[in-house]
Amino acid sequence: MSNREKKRNRKVVVIGLDGATFDVIQPLIKRGKLPNLARIMQNGVYGHLRSTIHPITPQAWTSFLTGKNAGKHGILDFTSREKDSYDIRFVNASHRKTESIFSLLSKVRKKVGAIAIPFTFPPEKVNGFMLSGMDSPAEDDRAVYPESVYDEIKTKFGHYYIHLASPVGRKIDQSKFWKDIKTEDENRTLISKYLMKKYPCDLFMTVYNNTDRVAHQHLDETVLDMIQNNHRANDDDLLVKTYVNSDAQVGSLLSDIDKDTSVIIMSDHGSGPIRRVFFLNRWLEENNFLAYRKGGESQAISILHQARFLAKRFLPRGAKNFIKSRMAGFRDKIDSTLSFSEIDWEQTKAYGFGMYGNIYINLKGREPKGIVAPGKEFDNLCDQIIENLCQLRDPDTGEKIIEKVYRRNDLYSGHYLEDIPDLLIGWKDYSYYTSVTLGKESGPVFGPHMNIDCSEYKHVGTHRLNGIFMAMGDNIRQGAQIHNAQIFDITPTILYMLNQPVPDDMDGRVLIEIFEKDFVTKNPPTYSRTKDDTLTSDVFTYSVEESRQVAERLRGLGYLD
Repeated sequence: MSNREKKRNRKVVVIGLDGATFDVIQPLIKRGKLPNLARIMQNGVYGHLRSTIHPITPQAWTSFLTGKNAGKHGILDFTSREKDSYDIRFVNASHRKTESIFSLLSKVRKKVGAIAIPFTFPPEKVNGFMLSGMDSPAEDDRAVYPESVYDEIKTKFGHYYIHLASPVGRKIDQSKFWKDIKTEDENRTLISKYLMKKYPCDLFMTVYNNTDRVAHQHLDETVLDMIQNNHRANDDDLLVKTYVNSDAQVGSLLSDIDKDTSVIIMSDHGSGPIRRVFFLNRWLEENNFLAYRKGGESQAISILHQARFLAKRFLPRGAKNFIKSRMAGFRDKIDSTLSFSEIDWEQTKAYGFGMYGNIYINLKGREPKGIVAPGKEFDNLCDQIIENLCQLRDPDTGEKIIEKVYRRNDLYSGHYLEDIPDLLIGWKDYSYYTSVTLGKESGPVFGPHMNIDCSEYKHVGTHRLNGIFMAMGDNIRQGAQIHNAQIFDITPTILYMLNQPVPDDMDGRVLIEIFEKDFVTKNPPTYSRTKDDTLTSDVFTYSVEESRQVAERLRGLGYLD
Protein backbone atom coordinates (compact mmCIF):
# COMPACT_ATOMS: atom_id res chain seq x y z
CA MET A 1 0.00 0.00 0.00
CA SER A 2 1.42 3.41 -0.98
CA ASN A 3 1.85 6.30 1.42
CA ARG A 4 -0.98 8.18 -0.28
CA GLU A 5 -3.33 5.20 0.07
CA LYS A 6 -2.41 4.88 3.73
CA LYS A 7 -3.15 8.56 4.19
CA ARG A 8 -6.53 8.32 2.46
CA ASN A 9 -7.68 5.45 4.66
CA ARG A 10 -6.63 6.99 7.94
CA LYS A 11 -8.95 8.32 10.62
CA VAL A 12 -8.40 10.97 13.27
CA VAL A 13 -9.49 11.13 16.91
CA VAL A 14 -9.11 14.44 18.75
CA ILE A 15 -9.30 14.59 22.55
CA GLY A 16 -9.67 18.03 24.06
CA LEU A 17 -8.52 18.76 27.61
CA ASP A 18 -9.94 22.21 28.18
CA GLY A 19 -7.43 24.62 29.71
CA ALA A 20 -4.74 21.97 30.11
CA THR A 21 -1.20 23.22 30.59
CA PHE A 22 2.27 21.68 30.40
CA ASP A 23 3.04 23.62 33.60
CA VAL A 24 1.01 20.92 35.37
CA ILE A 25 1.35 18.01 32.93
CA GLN A 26 5.15 17.80 32.74
CA PRO A 27 5.81 17.74 36.52
CA LEU A 28 3.12 15.08 36.95
CA ILE A 29 4.57 13.00 34.12
CA LYS A 30 7.97 13.09 35.85
CA ARG A 31 6.28 11.62 38.91
CA GLY A 32 4.65 8.87 36.84
CA LYS A 33 1.14 10.21 37.42
CA LEU A 34 0.08 10.61 33.76
CA PRO A 35 1.20 7.45 31.90
CA ASN A 36 -1.11 7.85 28.90
CA LEU A 37 -0.13 11.42 28.09
CA ALA A 38 3.50 10.41 28.63
CA ARG A 39 3.10 7.58 26.10
CA ILE A 40 1.73 9.97 23.47
CA MET A 41 4.60 12.41 23.99
CA GLN A 42 7.17 9.61 23.77
CA ASN A 43 5.66 8.02 20.67
CA GLY A 44 4.59 11.19 18.90
CA VAL A 45 5.12 14.94 18.91
CA TYR A 46 4.23 17.60 21.43
CA GLY A 47 4.55 21.32 22.03
CA HIS A 48 2.80 24.46 23.16
CA LEU A 49 -0.31 25.44 21.24
CA ARG A 50 -0.71 29.21 21.15
CA SER A 51 -4.28 30.31 21.73
CA THR A 52 -6.11 33.37 20.48
CA ILE A 53 -5.82 36.87 21.89
CA HIS A 54 -7.63 36.83 24.15
CA PRO A 55 -7.25 33.17 25.23
CA ILE A 56 -10.95 32.84 25.88
CA THR A 57 -13.11 29.74 25.38
CA PRO A 58 -15.63 30.94 22.72
CA GLN A 59 -13.05 32.55 20.46
CA ALA A 60 -10.40 29.86 20.91
CA TRP A 61 -12.61 26.81 20.27
CA THR A 62 -14.34 28.53 17.34
CA SER A 63 -10.97 29.44 15.84
CA PHE A 64 -10.01 25.78 16.14
CA LEU A 65 -13.29 24.65 14.54
CA THR A 66 -12.89 26.97 11.56
CA GLY A 67 -9.15 27.54 11.18
CA LYS A 68 -9.96 31.25 11.08
CA ASN A 69 -9.70 34.37 13.21
CA ALA A 70 -12.66 36.01 14.92
CA GLY A 71 -12.86 38.71 12.25
CA LYS A 72 -13.96 35.92 9.90
CA HIS A 73 -15.98 33.65 12.19
CA GLY A 74 -17.58 36.40 14.29
CA ILE A 75 -17.32 34.93 17.82
CA LEU A 76 -15.16 36.79 20.32
CA ASP A 77 -16.59 36.30 23.80
CA PHE A 78 -19.41 34.69 25.79
CA THR A 79 -21.51 37.79 25.26
CA SER A 80 -21.75 40.45 22.58
CA ARG A 81 -23.22 43.91 22.34
CA GLU A 82 -26.53 44.35 20.62
CA LYS A 83 -26.17 46.68 17.66
CA ASP A 84 -27.35 50.27 18.20
CA SER A 85 -27.74 49.77 21.96
CA TYR A 86 -25.84 49.18 25.18
CA ASP A 87 -27.64 45.88 25.73
CA ILE A 88 -25.82 42.54 25.76
CA ARG A 89 -26.76 39.05 24.61
CA PHE A 90 -25.37 35.58 25.16
CA VAL A 91 -23.52 34.07 22.20
CA ASN A 92 -23.72 30.51 20.85
CA ALA A 93 -22.59 28.59 17.77
CA SER A 94 -25.40 29.99 15.61
CA HIS A 95 -23.55 33.32 15.71
CA ARG A 96 -20.61 31.70 13.92
CA LYS A 97 -20.38 33.07 10.40
CA THR A 98 -18.25 30.44 8.69
CA GLU A 99 -18.21 26.65 8.39
CA SER A 100 -16.75 24.27 10.93
CA ILE A 101 -14.48 21.36 10.02
CA PHE A 102 -17.39 19.03 10.81
CA SER A 103 -19.52 20.76 8.19
CA LEU A 104 -16.73 20.76 5.61
CA LEU A 105 -16.11 17.03 6.05
CA SER A 106 -19.83 16.22 6.01
CA LYS A 107 -20.10 17.85 2.58
CA VAL A 108 -17.57 15.38 1.17
CA ARG A 109 -19.36 12.46 2.85
CA LYS A 110 -16.86 11.92 5.61
CA LYS A 111 -18.38 10.55 8.78
CA VAL A 112 -17.94 12.83 11.78
CA GLY A 113 -18.76 12.78 15.48
CA ALA A 114 -18.39 15.50 18.10
CA ILE A 115 -19.02 15.45 21.83
CA ALA A 116 -19.00 18.42 24.24
CA ILE A 117 -16.93 20.84 22.17
CA PRO A 118 -17.65 24.29 23.57
CA PHE A 119 -19.63 26.52 21.23
CA THR A 120 -21.31 23.83 19.19
CA PHE A 121 -24.88 24.66 20.25
CA PRO A 122 -27.22 24.38 18.49
CA PRO A 123 -25.73 21.16 17.08
CA GLU A 124 -25.05 21.07 13.35
CA LYS A 125 -26.83 18.60 11.10
CA VAL A 126 -23.65 16.77 10.24
CA ASN A 127 -22.99 13.48 8.49
CA GLY A 128 -22.82 11.67 11.78
CA PHE A 129 -23.63 13.02 15.24
CA MET A 130 -22.98 16.08 17.37
CA LEU A 131 -23.52 16.49 21.13
CA SER A 132 -23.24 20.17 22.04
CA GLY A 133 -20.95 21.63 24.68
CA MET A 134 -21.13 24.21 27.42
CA ASP A 135 -23.20 26.79 25.52
CA SER A 136 -26.13 24.38 25.46
CA PRO A 137 -28.92 25.64 27.74
CA ALA A 138 -29.89 22.13 28.84
CA GLU A 139 -28.76 18.51 28.77
CA ASP A 140 -31.68 17.26 26.68
CA ASP A 141 -32.53 16.54 23.04
CA ARG A 142 -31.90 20.18 22.09
CA ALA A 143 -28.20 19.52 22.64
CA VAL A 144 -27.96 16.44 20.40
CA TYR A 145 -28.15 15.74 16.66
CA PRO A 146 -29.77 13.53 15.58
CA GLU A 147 -32.43 13.27 18.24
CA SER A 148 -32.35 9.48 17.97
CA VAL A 149 -28.81 9.52 19.40
CA TYR A 150 -30.07 11.40 22.43
CA ASP A 151 -32.74 8.74 22.90
CA GLU A 152 -30.05 6.05 22.76
CA ILE A 153 -27.88 7.84 25.31
CA LYS A 154 -30.78 8.41 27.67
CA THR A 155 -31.78 4.75 27.46
CA LYS A 156 -28.28 3.34 27.85
CA PHE A 157 -26.60 5.85 30.18
CA GLY A 158 -29.47 7.76 31.75
CA HIS A 159 -27.92 11.16 31.19
CA TYR A 160 -25.55 13.24 29.07
CA TYR A 161 -23.69 15.48 31.54
CA ILE A 162 -22.44 18.74 30.09
CA HIS A 163 -21.77 20.74 33.21
CA LEU A 164 -22.34 18.63 36.29
CA ALA A 165 -19.13 19.68 38.04
CA SER A 166 -19.75 23.31 38.91
CA PRO A 167 -20.09 24.67 42.45
CA VAL A 168 -22.52 27.48 41.60
CA GLY A 169 -24.22 28.95 44.64
CA ARG A 170 -22.89 26.37 47.08
CA LYS A 171 -20.61 26.47 50.05
CA ILE A 172 -17.15 25.04 49.62
CA ASP A 173 -17.48 21.26 49.38
CA GLN A 174 -14.44 19.72 47.70
CA SER A 175 -15.70 16.15 48.16
CA LYS A 176 -18.94 16.90 46.29
CA PHE A 177 -17.00 18.77 43.59
CA TRP A 178 -14.63 15.80 43.14
CA LYS A 179 -17.50 13.33 42.99
CA ASP A 180 -19.16 15.42 40.26
CA ILE A 181 -15.91 15.63 38.29
CA LYS A 182 -15.52 11.85 38.25
CA THR A 183 -19.16 11.28 37.36
CA GLU A 184 -19.11 13.75 34.47
CA ASP A 185 -15.79 12.55 33.02
CA GLU A 186 -16.72 8.88 33.21
CA ASN A 187 -20.08 9.64 31.59
CA ARG A 188 -18.23 11.47 28.78
CA THR A 189 -15.91 8.50 28.23
CA LEU A 190 -18.66 5.88 28.23
CA ILE A 191 -20.73 7.83 25.72
CA SER A 192 -17.67 8.50 23.55
CA LYS A 193 -16.66 4.83 23.44
CA TYR A 194 -20.21 3.73 22.71
CA LEU A 195 -20.76 6.18 19.85
CA MET A 196 -17.29 5.62 18.35
CA LYS A 197 -17.99 1.90 18.16
CA LYS A 198 -21.58 2.08 16.92
CA TYR A 199 -21.07 4.96 14.47
CA PRO A 200 -17.46 4.80 13.21
CA CYS A 201 -16.14 8.21 12.16
CA ASP A 202 -13.41 9.57 9.93
CA LEU A 203 -13.09 12.39 12.46
CA PHE A 204 -14.21 11.93 16.04
CA MET A 205 -13.68 14.46 18.81
CA THR A 206 -14.58 14.68 22.48
CA VAL A 207 -13.69 17.34 25.06
CA TYR A 208 -13.18 17.08 28.82
CA ASN A 209 -13.85 20.38 30.59
CA ASN A 210 -12.86 19.77 34.20
CA THR A 211 -9.16 20.50 33.77
CA ASP A 212 -10.33 24.07 33.12
CA ARG A 213 -13.01 24.27 35.82
CA VAL A 214 -10.73 23.10 38.61
CA ALA A 215 -8.01 25.50 37.48
CA HIS A 216 -10.35 28.47 37.85
CA GLN A 217 -11.27 27.43 41.36
CA HIS A 218 -8.06 25.87 42.60
CA LEU A 219 -4.91 26.69 40.58
CA ASP A 220 -3.36 29.40 42.73
CA GLU A 221 0.36 30.08 43.15
CA THR A 222 0.62 27.75 46.16
CA VAL A 223 -0.88 24.79 44.30
CA LEU A 224 1.25 25.41 41.19
CA ASP A 225 4.39 25.61 43.32
CA MET A 226 3.43 22.39 45.07
CA ILE A 227 2.99 20.56 41.76
CA GLN A 228 6.14 21.92 40.15
CA ASN A 229 8.32 21.21 43.16
CA ASN A 230 7.36 17.56 43.50
CA HIS A 231 5.50 17.66 46.80
CA ARG A 232 4.33 14.04 46.78
CA ALA A 233 2.44 14.50 50.03
CA ASN A 234 -0.14 16.48 48.09
CA ASP A 235 -1.19 13.77 45.62
CA ASP A 236 -4.69 14.12 47.05
CA ASP A 237 -4.89 17.71 45.81
CA LEU A 238 -8.02 18.35 43.71
CA LEU A 239 -6.11 19.63 40.67
CA VAL A 240 -3.69 16.68 40.71
CA LYS A 241 -6.57 14.21 41.01
CA THR A 242 -8.42 15.91 38.14
CA TYR A 243 -5.43 15.65 35.79
CA VAL A 244 -4.83 12.03 36.84
CA ASN A 245 -8.48 11.25 36.18
CA SER A 246 -8.31 12.98 32.78
CA ASP A 247 -5.27 10.89 31.89
CA ALA A 248 -7.21 7.75 32.78
CA GLN A 249 -10.06 8.81 30.48
CA VAL A 250 -7.56 9.37 27.67
CA GLY A 251 -6.17 5.88 28.28
CA SER A 252 -9.63 4.35 28.15
CA LEU A 253 -10.33 6.01 24.79
CA LEU A 254 -6.94 4.99 23.40
CA SER A 255 -7.69 1.36 24.23
CA ASP A 256 -10.53 1.43 21.66
CA ILE A 257 -8.54 3.11 18.87
CA ASP A 258 -6.98 0.99 16.13
CA LYS A 259 -3.55 1.42 14.57
CA ASP A 260 -4.96 3.18 11.50
CA THR A 261 -6.20 6.08 13.60
CA SER A 262 -4.10 9.13 14.44
CA VAL A 263 -4.63 10.82 17.79
CA ILE A 264 -4.44 14.51 18.63
CA ILE A 265 -4.56 15.85 22.20
CA MET A 266 -5.15 19.58 22.51
CA SER A 267 -6.36 22.37 24.76
CA ASP A 268 -7.91 25.67 23.76
CA HIS A 269 -5.58 27.62 26.06
CA GLY A 270 -3.44 27.06 29.12
CA SER A 271 -4.10 27.93 32.77
CA GLY A 272 -2.28 29.65 35.60
CA PRO A 273 -2.76 31.61 38.81
CA ILE A 274 -4.40 35.03 38.96
CA ARG A 275 -1.96 37.49 40.50
CA ARG A 276 -4.36 40.42 40.69
CA VAL A 277 -7.76 41.50 39.47
CA PHE A 278 -7.76 44.67 37.35
CA PHE A 279 -10.91 46.78 37.33
CA LEU A 280 -10.87 48.20 33.84
CA ASN A 281 -13.85 50.52 34.04
CA ARG A 282 -12.53 51.88 37.36
CA TRP A 283 -9.22 52.60 35.62
CA LEU A 284 -11.03 54.28 32.72
CA GLU A 285 -12.91 56.43 35.22
CA GLU A 286 -9.73 57.30 37.10
CA ASN A 287 -8.13 58.44 33.84
CA ASN A 288 -11.19 60.51 32.81
CA PHE A 289 -12.25 58.27 29.93
CA LEU A 290 -15.43 57.03 31.65
CA ALA A 291 -17.92 58.75 33.95
CA TYR A 292 -20.52 57.29 36.28
CA ARG A 293 -23.78 59.03 37.02
CA LYS A 294 -23.60 61.33 40.00
CA GLY A 295 -25.36 60.33 43.21
CA GLY A 296 -24.03 56.77 43.45
CA GLU A 297 -25.90 53.57 42.86
CA SER A 298 -29.67 53.96 42.77
CA GLN A 299 -31.77 52.21 45.37
CA ALA A 300 -33.43 50.09 42.67
CA ILE A 301 -30.07 48.88 41.34
CA SER A 302 -28.83 48.19 44.85
CA ILE A 303 -31.91 46.09 45.57
CA LEU A 304 -31.45 44.24 42.27
CA HIS A 305 -27.84 43.38 43.15
CA GLN A 306 -28.83 42.15 46.61
CA ALA A 307 -31.79 40.14 45.33
CA ARG A 308 -29.60 38.44 42.73
CA PHE A 309 -26.97 37.54 45.32
CA LEU A 310 -29.46 36.09 47.79
CA ALA A 311 -31.28 34.09 45.12
CA LYS A 312 -28.07 32.69 43.63
CA ARG A 313 -26.58 31.77 47.00
CA PHE A 314 -29.54 30.36 48.87
CA LEU A 315 -32.44 29.32 46.65
CA PRO A 316 -32.53 25.73 45.35
CA ARG A 317 -32.29 25.33 41.58
CA GLY A 318 -36.00 24.46 41.21
CA ALA A 319 -37.11 27.60 43.02
CA LYS A 320 -34.79 29.79 40.96
CA ASN A 321 -36.17 28.30 37.74
CA PHE A 322 -39.76 28.87 38.89
CA ILE A 323 -39.23 32.51 39.83
CA LYS A 324 -37.11 33.54 36.86
CA SER A 325 -39.35 31.86 34.31
CA ARG A 326 -42.06 34.24 35.50
CA MET A 327 -39.93 37.37 35.16
CA ALA A 328 -39.59 37.08 31.39
CA GLY A 329 -39.39 40.69 30.26
CA PHE A 330 -37.46 41.76 33.35
CA ARG A 331 -34.95 38.90 33.38
CA ASP A 332 -33.90 39.48 29.79
CA LYS A 333 -32.52 42.91 30.74
CA ILE A 334 -30.94 42.18 34.13
CA ASP A 335 -27.33 41.73 33.01
CA SER A 336 -27.47 44.76 30.72
CA THR A 337 -29.03 46.84 33.47
CA LEU A 338 -26.52 45.80 36.12
CA SER A 339 -23.56 46.21 33.74
CA PHE A 340 -24.16 49.68 32.29
CA SER A 341 -26.97 51.38 34.21
CA GLU A 342 -24.63 53.57 36.25
CA ILE A 343 -22.60 54.92 33.31
CA ASP A 344 -23.10 58.54 32.24
CA TRP A 345 -22.90 58.07 28.49
CA GLU A 346 -22.90 61.80 27.69
CA GLN A 347 -19.60 62.09 29.57
CA THR A 348 -18.03 58.72 28.65
CA LYS A 349 -15.44 58.42 25.90
CA ALA A 350 -14.55 54.73 26.35
CA TYR A 351 -15.79 51.72 28.31
CA GLY A 352 -14.76 48.16 29.01
CA PHE A 353 -16.88 45.17 28.10
CA GLY A 354 -16.14 41.45 28.00
CA MET A 355 -13.27 39.41 29.38
CA TYR A 356 -9.51 39.94 29.64
CA GLY A 357 -9.48 43.61 28.67
CA ASN A 358 -11.65 44.86 25.79
CA ILE A 359 -12.19 48.57 25.29
CA TYR A 360 -14.85 50.15 23.10
CA ILE A 361 -14.82 53.81 22.15
CA ASN A 362 -18.19 55.53 22.69
CA LEU A 363 -18.28 56.41 19.01
CA LYS A 364 -20.73 58.75 17.34
CA GLY A 365 -22.90 56.94 14.81
CA ARG A 366 -22.18 53.52 16.32
CA GLU A 367 -23.13 53.80 20.01
CA PRO A 368 -26.59 55.22 20.78
CA LYS A 369 -25.11 58.07 22.85
CA GLY A 370 -21.67 58.25 21.28
CA ILE A 371 -19.64 61.41 21.88
CA VAL A 372 -16.32 60.65 20.13
CA ALA A 373 -16.11 61.66 16.48
CA PRO A 374 -14.73 59.14 13.96
CA GLY A 375 -11.38 59.90 12.38
CA LYS A 376 -8.77 62.05 14.09
CA GLU A 377 -10.57 62.35 17.44
CA PHE A 378 -11.05 58.58 17.56
CA ASP A 379 -7.42 57.89 16.69
CA ASN A 380 -6.05 60.42 19.18
CA LEU A 381 -8.20 58.95 21.95
CA CYS A 382 -6.99 55.41 21.18
CA ASP A 383 -3.39 56.64 21.27
CA GLN A 384 -3.96 58.30 24.63
CA ILE A 385 -5.57 55.20 26.17
CA ILE A 386 -2.76 52.99 24.85
CA GLU A 387 -0.09 55.32 26.22
CA ASN A 388 -1.71 55.45 29.64
CA LEU A 389 -2.26 51.67 29.83
CA CYS A 390 1.33 50.94 28.88
CA GLN A 391 2.48 52.89 31.94
CA LEU A 392 0.74 50.42 34.27
CA ARG A 393 3.02 48.65 36.75
CA ASP A 394 2.42 45.98 39.33
CA PRO A 395 1.78 47.83 42.59
CA ASP A 396 4.04 45.43 44.53
CA THR A 397 6.95 44.73 42.18
CA GLY A 398 6.84 47.78 39.92
CA GLU A 399 7.27 45.57 36.86
CA LYS A 400 5.53 46.23 33.57
CA ILE A 401 2.35 44.16 33.26
CA ILE A 402 1.11 44.91 29.74
CA GLU A 403 2.97 43.49 26.77
CA LYS A 404 1.02 45.43 24.16
CA VAL A 405 -2.32 47.15 23.66
CA TYR A 406 -3.64 46.02 20.30
CA ARG A 407 -5.88 47.81 17.87
CA ARG A 408 -8.27 45.33 16.35
CA ASN A 409 -6.57 45.54 12.93
CA ASP A 410 -3.36 44.28 14.55
CA LEU A 411 -4.97 40.90 15.29
CA TYR A 412 -8.02 40.40 13.12
CA SER A 413 -9.24 40.59 9.54
CA GLY A 414 -12.45 39.70 7.75
CA HIS A 415 -16.08 40.64 7.24
CA TYR A 416 -16.76 41.03 10.97
CA LEU A 417 -13.87 43.28 11.94
CA GLU A 418 -16.31 46.00 12.99
CA ASP A 419 -17.67 43.73 15.75
CA ILE A 420 -14.23 43.44 17.40
CA PRO A 421 -13.37 45.78 20.33
CA ASP A 422 -11.46 48.90 19.33
CA LEU A 423 -8.62 48.07 21.75
CA LEU A 424 -7.51 44.80 23.37
CA ILE A 425 -5.11 44.57 26.31
CA GLY A 426 -2.35 42.01 25.83
CA TRP A 427 -1.28 41.19 29.38
CA LYS A 428 2.33 40.17 30.00
CA ASP A 429 1.41 36.62 31.01
CA TYR A 430 -2.37 36.92 31.49
CA SER A 431 -1.96 36.61 35.26
CA TYR A 432 -3.78 39.94 35.56
CA TYR A 433 -7.46 39.32 35.16
CA THR A 434 -10.30 41.60 34.18
CA SER A 435 -13.87 40.66 33.34
CA VAL A 436 -17.37 42.01 33.15
CA THR A 437 -18.26 43.40 36.57
CA LEU A 438 -21.92 43.99 37.21
CA GLY A 439 -22.52 47.56 38.25
CA LYS A 440 -20.29 50.47 39.18
CA GLU A 441 -16.65 49.66 39.85
CA SER A 442 -15.20 51.47 42.84
CA GLY A 443 -12.15 51.37 45.06
CA PRO A 444 -8.58 50.61 43.96
CA VAL A 445 -7.81 49.75 40.33
CA PHE A 446 -6.10 46.51 41.43
CA GLY A 447 -7.87 44.11 43.76
CA PRO A 448 -7.62 40.63 45.29
CA HIS A 449 -9.32 37.42 44.13
CA MET A 450 -13.08 37.64 43.92
CA ASN A 451 -15.63 34.94 44.66
CA ILE A 452 -16.98 32.90 41.78
CA ASP A 453 -20.51 34.17 41.30
CA CYS A 454 -22.32 33.99 44.66
CA SER A 455 -20.48 30.92 45.95
CA GLU A 456 -17.75 30.80 48.58
CA TYR A 457 -15.21 29.62 45.99
CA LYS A 458 -12.51 32.14 45.12
CA HIS A 459 -11.65 32.70 41.46
CA VAL A 460 -7.90 32.03 41.72
CA GLY A 461 -6.92 30.69 38.29
CA THR A 462 -7.33 31.96 34.77
CA HIS A 463 -6.23 31.34 31.19
CA ARG A 464 -2.80 31.52 29.58
CA LEU A 465 -1.83 31.88 25.93
CA ASN A 466 0.02 28.56 25.74
CA GLY A 467 -2.16 25.46 25.64
CA ILE A 468 -1.03 21.93 24.78
CA PHE A 469 -0.67 19.95 21.55
CA MET A 470 0.24 16.28 21.16
CA ALA A 471 -0.13 13.94 18.17
CA MET A 472 0.63 10.27 17.61
CA GLY A 473 0.13 7.90 14.67
CA ASP A 474 1.60 6.49 11.47
CA ASN A 475 3.77 8.99 9.57
CA ILE A 476 3.97 11.24 12.64
CA ARG A 477 7.41 11.79 14.10
CA GLN A 478 8.29 10.14 17.40
CA GLY A 479 9.51 11.87 20.55
CA ALA A 480 9.84 15.26 18.89
CA GLN A 481 9.05 18.65 20.38
CA ILE A 482 7.56 21.22 18.01
CA HIS A 483 7.35 24.99 18.24
CA ASN A 484 5.15 27.83 16.94
CA ALA A 485 1.92 25.85 16.57
CA GLN A 486 -1.27 27.91 16.86
CA ILE A 487 -4.84 26.87 17.50
CA PHE A 488 -5.82 28.00 13.97
CA ASP A 489 -3.46 25.31 12.62
CA ILE A 490 -5.28 22.24 13.92
CA THR A 491 -8.16 22.19 11.43
CA PRO A 492 -5.89 22.56 8.35
CA THR A 493 -3.70 19.80 9.78
CA ILE A 494 -6.66 17.46 10.31
CA LEU A 495 -7.88 18.12 6.76
CA TYR A 496 -4.41 17.21 5.50
CA MET A 497 -4.40 14.01 7.57
CA LEU A 498 -7.73 13.05 5.98
CA ASN A 499 -6.44 13.79 2.48
CA GLN A 500 -8.67 16.83 2.06
CA PRO A 501 -7.71 20.18 0.52
CA VAL A 502 -7.33 23.13 2.86
CA PRO A 503 -9.55 26.14 2.00
CA ASP A 504 -7.26 29.00 1.07
CA ASP A 505 -9.05 31.52 3.29
CA MET A 506 -8.09 29.72 6.50
CA ASP A 507 -5.65 31.61 8.71
CA GLY A 508 -4.04 28.42 9.98
CA ARG A 509 -1.42 26.29 8.28
CA VAL A 510 -0.76 22.57 8.00
CA LEU A 511 1.71 21.59 10.72
CA ILE A 512 3.94 19.72 8.29
CA GLU A 513 6.73 19.59 10.89
CA ILE A 514 4.85 16.95 12.90
CA PHE A 515 5.09 14.45 10.02
CA GLU A 516 8.01 12.43 8.73
CA LYS A 517 9.76 14.37 5.97
CA ASP A 518 9.49 11.59 3.41
CA PHE A 519 5.74 11.40 3.94
CA VAL A 520 5.26 15.14 3.38
CA THR A 521 7.46 15.04 0.27
CA LYS A 522 5.29 12.34 -1.26
CA ASN A 523 2.05 13.88 0.03
CA PRO A 524 2.26 17.68 -0.13
CA PRO A 525 -0.73 19.68 1.18
CA THR A 526 -3.33 20.73 -1.37
CA TYR A 527 -5.56 23.79 -1.28
CA SER A 528 -8.99 24.74 -2.53
CA ARG A 529 -10.22 28.11 -3.75
CA THR A 530 -12.83 29.65 -1.49
CA LYS A 531 -15.17 32.33 -2.75
CA ASP A 532 -17.15 33.29 0.34
CA ASP A 533 -18.40 30.71 2.82
CA THR A 534 -20.08 33.27 5.08
CA LEU A 535 -23.07 31.59 6.68
CA THR A 536 -26.47 33.24 6.56
CA SER A 537 -28.37 30.79 8.76
CA ASP A 538 -30.75 32.06 11.44
CA VAL A 539 -29.27 33.01 14.77
CA PHE A 540 -30.56 30.90 17.65
CA THR A 541 -31.86 33.23 20.35
CA TYR A 542 -31.94 31.86 23.88
CA SER A 543 -35.23 32.06 25.72
CA VAL A 544 -35.27 33.78 29.09
CA GLU A 545 -34.85 30.50 30.92
CA GLU A 546 -32.13 29.28 28.53
CA SER A 547 -30.20 32.53 29.02
CA ARG A 548 -30.44 32.01 32.76
CA GLN A 549 -29.12 28.45 32.51
CA VAL A 550 -26.17 29.46 30.32
CA ALA A 551 -25.38 32.45 32.56
CA GLU A 552 -25.37 30.24 35.64
CA ARG A 553 -22.86 27.88 34.04
CA LEU A 554 -20.58 30.74 32.98
CA ARG A 555 -20.67 32.32 36.42
CA GLY A 556 -19.89 28.94 37.93
CA LEU A 557 -16.65 29.00 35.99
CA GLY A 558 -15.87 32.58 36.95
CA TYR A 559 -16.45 33.88 33.41
CA LEU A 560 -19.13 36.35 34.47
CA ASP A 561 -18.80 38.29 37.71
